[in-house]
Order: sequence, then C-alpha cells, then structure tokens
Amino acid sequence: MPHLILKLVFAVFLALPMVSQASELRLLIDMLHENGMVSEEQYGRLLAELEQNQQKSAKEKQEIVEKLELATQPPEVEVTTKGGLRVRTTDGEFETRLRGRLMIDAADYKGDPEMGDGTNIRRARLAWTGRMYRDWGFQLDYDFADGGKMRDSFISYLGFEDTRLRVGLMEIPFQLQYRSSSSNSQLIERSLLGAFGGDRYIGVMADTKKQHWTAAAGLFGETATRQNPIVDEGWGVGARFTVAPINNEKDKLLHFGIASMYRNVEDVGVIEFSDEPEARVAGNNIVDTGEIFNTDSFTRYGAEWAMINGRLSAQSEYVLTTVERSSADDLKFSGWHFQTGFFLTDDSLNYQRGDFGSPSPNKRLGDGGIGAWELTLRYSSLDLNDKLIDGGEIQNITYGVNWYPVPMLRFSANYIDVLNVSGGPNDGQEQRIFLVRSQWAF
Repeated sequence: MPHLILKLVFAVFLALPMVSQASELRLLIDMLHENGMVSEEQYGRLLAELEQNQQKSAKEKQEIVEKLELATQPPEVEVTTKGGLRVRTTDGEFETRLRGRLMIDAADYKGDPEMGDGTNIRRARLAWTGRMYRDWGFQLDYDFADGGKMRDSFISYLGFEDTRLRVGLMEIPFQLQYRSSSSNSQLIERSLLGAFGGDRYIGVMADTKKQHWTAAAGLFGETATRQNPIVDEGWGVGARFTVAPINNEKDKLLHFGIASMYRNVEDVGVIEFSDEPEARVAGNNIVDTGEIFNTDSFTRYGAEWAMINGRLSAQSEYVLTTVERSSADDLKFSGWHFQTGFFLTDDSLNYQRGDFGSPSPNKRLGDGGIGAWELTLRYSSLDLNDKLIDGGEIQNITYGVNWYPVPMLRFSANYIDVLNVSGGPNDGQEQRIFLVRSQWAF
C-alpha cells in the first residue's frame, strides 16, 4: 500500500505546474509524512526534487523576464539627419556619417583682361566619415566637380582626449582661411592668399583642439597623383598653433595664430605660384610667376588674427614665402588680407576651436524669421614680383552679402573690384566681377 501511495504522489508531482502549485505539493508531502505513509528517506527525496524543480522554474521565469527586457529596449542603432546623415550604435562603438556640399556659381566679368561670363559647379563633394571600435576613425572625401578629385581621405586614431593621429591625404595645417571649410568662408572665394595655401599631400599628422588653444603638426610626402614618377617625390613638414584668450561666450572671441611649412622639391626642381581674382568661373589666372626653375625648396610663414563681438567679426592674415634655389637668386613673395562682416539680423559667426564654422540663423525663414543676413568686405594684396620673376602684384577689394535662410542653405553675392595689377602677364589691367553662389552643405 505505501508503495502505491508513493507512486501516486510522484504522478501528481510530475503533473502539477511547479510555479503555481508548489505550496500545495509541499502540504501534500508533509501530510503523507505525518501519517506515516512515506518513509524519512522518501520524504527527503521528495523535498529535494521539489526544491530542484522550484529552482528550475525560477530560472525559466528569469530567462523570460530577460527576453522581455531585451525586446523592449530602445534600438541599438540611432539614425539622425541633423548636419548630415548619421548612423551610430547606442554604445558609441561604431558611427558613420555622410556629409557633402554643392556650390553653383555664376559670374559676369567686366574690364581687362577679358574673361568670358559663365556658370560653374564649383564643388560637388561627398565625404564618408566614421568611427570603428570607438578609438579608430576614417574619412573618404571626393569632389565630383571639374573632372573629379580626391580630397581629405585618411585613417585616424582617436583614443586620446581631444587629439587625433591621422595618416592619409590631408591639407597642410596652414592659414586660417584654409583650416575653415570652404562652405564657411565669409566671401564666396578665399582671398588672394590662395596662391600660398590649400596644398594636400599624403602624410601623417597629429592635432589637438582645446577651448583656448589648438596645435597641429605633420610630415608630408607627395600629392594623391604624382606628376613625375621617375624622380624622387618631394617632402615637407608643416605646423600651426593658435590661441584664443577670449573664447568663453558664443559671440565673444579673440584669436591669434602662427604657422609655417617647409617643402623640399630638389629632385623636381620646378614650382609655380598663381591665382585668380577671387572668382573661379573663368579659370584664368590674373597673376602668375610661371615655372620657377632650379628650386631646391620653399618655406612659408603665416600669421593670423580674428575677433568676434556680437554681430561684428573681423580677421586678417599675412603670408611670406621664401624660395631657396641652386645656381640662381633666392626669392621672396608675400600677401595679406583683411576682412570683416556684420550681421543685419541677431546672429554671429560660429567659432569652433581654431576654425570658423557655418552660421546657424536664430530665426529661420518659414519659422517666424527671415534667416540670417550678413554684409562682408575684404581687401586682399598679393605680390609675386621679385628679382627676375615678374609674376605680378595685385590688390583687390570684395564686397559681399550672405543670406542663410535655414541651416545648410546659403545664397551669396560678391562684387570684386581689381584695383591694380603691376607687372606680370596682365600689367595695368583692371577687372570687375559680379559673382553669385547657391550653396547646400550638410
């Protein structure tokens, strides 16, 4: 009889759901034990198996809870469109972003030298940037305009606070107007100092950016497309340091900077400096040294200054370029510019740790405002005459107006007045240009 009862208990034990009826089973086992229907050994085994099944049931319940929590968590990937298409994991380990800019120009040329009016897709760039395993980054930037050209494209290490290490194709750290994006230039084109800047070379560079100072230095080889594969390519070094003693408020800034770069071109032996009159539609240089032979190296020295006080901003730069030559006289060329801007609306320039960013209108068009309106003015001077080199000396003044209806859109108009050209291929010429641009940058 006791064996039959024990079998019945086990049958009930296996059939009942353990979570809901564990207490009833314990009560039944205790009653059987008290009535002498199960031995001490059987009683202990039944309690042990009951405990084991309770633990198993609790584990299964915890697994169900964890699965529910996982199912109700926010997605592991975030997608945003502010400032470009950006996709990132919530843990910050991976991130990718698509940025770009489209600039459409039209120009009307008057005076001499005669240049044809026309239109131009100045830039049509797409840049793919990203972060991998938190500490590694990359950028691939290509400009589809004018036949296509590779821009800043590199691999970077980001494991240090506020500091990057990069290897790849990069612009040298020289000139404030080139360290700031072309889409953020106050005037449509950069100044005549473009004759001494904007070089991109393959190399390694380190830079750090703090609130009140920045520093960058690099070692560079040749451009992305070697011009003469027979001889050794050129090499160079470059560095820039800036300090911003006043940079505590959104619309208050005082900035100073110095930079230098050295480039050895001994095996190539030829360089050239030239520039257009702050408009790039016609594609003709107004000053040009022509090819300078017997060149061993050249060195550039730059100084920069900038300020923001509410709606008013100003900046200035000076560049001296020295050319070291074998079996010929050394040369010196120089240039400078001063520019200022004033917002008619309640807006100001955006400064980002050593560079200028794009203004964002406080009151957007269509959202109760008229966007941001800015008046601009720049005086530029460039001297490419020295000894037997007669490249020309030029001064021009540019007047401009910018309209930012909403973030990422900009419409600009510039009037460029070439005041004087002394020497060079366009000696005595004076030109006037009306230039407009429609820009989308994201």
